[in-house]
Amino acid sequence: MRLIISIILLVAAPRIYANDVASYLQEYGRTGVSNYSTEQAIIRDSDLENLLNKLSPFYGDTLTRIRQKAYYLTYKKAIQSNENRTLAVNRLLNGGGDADGGIVGQNLGYLKNFNLDDFDAESARLINLKLSSTRIQHYKDFVLLAGFIGTGKDILYQKVLDRDVPGKTKWYISLALARMGNSEQIAYCMDKVRSLPINDNLLDYVVPDLLYMRQKVGVDFCVTILNSNEKLCHSSNPDNSESIVCGYKILEILAPVVIGIPVAVDATGFVRVDNYEELLNKARQWF
Repeated sequence: MRLIISIILLVAAPRIYANDVASYLQEYGRTGVSNYSTEQAIIRDSDLENLLNKLSPFYGDTLTRIRQKAYYLTYKKAIQSNENRTLAVNRLLNGGGDADGGIVGQNLGYLKNFNLDDFDAESARLINLKLSSTRIQHYKDFVLLAGFIGTGKDILYQKVLDRDVPGKTKWYISLALARMGNSEQIAYCMDKVRSLPINDNLLDYVVPDLLYMRQKVGVDFCVTILNSNEKLCHSSNPDNSESIVCGYKILEILAPVVIGIPVAVDATGFVRVDNYEELLNKARQWF
């Protein structure tokens, strides 16, 4: 009988403990040790608004790891929820003013996984507040987020004309403006890309930026590379030192962006296929 009671208590403990979010976060602040089952119970047993209310005192805690954990629980609940996810989006955006750069970067990374309709006018206001100073932490990510939701055009256009703004920062501002349909900046970005040699570096570091614009001219540029038979790239297989056509790599970049493309990718973003040549020909014909 004693054994049965002990088992019941062990099973019930995570649910009972999960209802006391404050106790869990205080214990986490003391030990720095996460409890996965308790966190899952916290996420499961509270609706989104209720959980955010429970977490509210901890977004401003003096301990960095507690603030970080509070935002993590906010994100995990929201991303698994069909509720008003805008509440979580704006809470994560408020965390964009945290003194710890790691938390700011973490929250911006979380925000990339939300949909456009999860952002509202308050979201735009919070993002616009970050666009005025190029010296803030993770400014680039705020700029790209602004381009994603379509806010801050006037502020960004002033920055792209400002001679004191570094060239690398201006590149991301131009991308954001291009995403919002600024024809001048679309042309500028395309001219910059076309001036670069086609190689692994272009595909790894520049083409993803180009596709962020979500402009047809950028996709057309990628399709040109897809159709080229020049061997200007290298295989991701370290044991294969031979040059290959860049079309294989471009497929991995296009697959998450172009709807209906006949290419399957795994969780890591790599194309899943037995015969690359056959897949490349199929993709070329499809385009």
